[in-house]
Amino acid sequence: MASSVREKMAQQEKEKKVAQRVSENPVEIKMVRARNDSGHFVKDDPSTPENEAWVEKPKAKKKPAAKKKAAAKKNK
Repeated sequence: MASSVREKMAQQEKEKKVAQRVSENPVEIKMVRARNDSGHFVKDDPSTPENEAWVEKPKAKKKPAAKKKAAAKKNK
């Protein structure tokens, strides 16, 4: 019985941490043009109320620039 209680407490702690991370870093969403499998733009179908030409996509995170290594000195 003790192990199941510990497992439940551990699960609750994990859920709290995940919820905290999500609240600290909300995912930004931007609208982008929809594309089909071959990469071509999808046109809007006017007979539907939904606009198929645009879709919501999470914004890509920028990666930090790679650090450059210092050039090695040559000894004579």
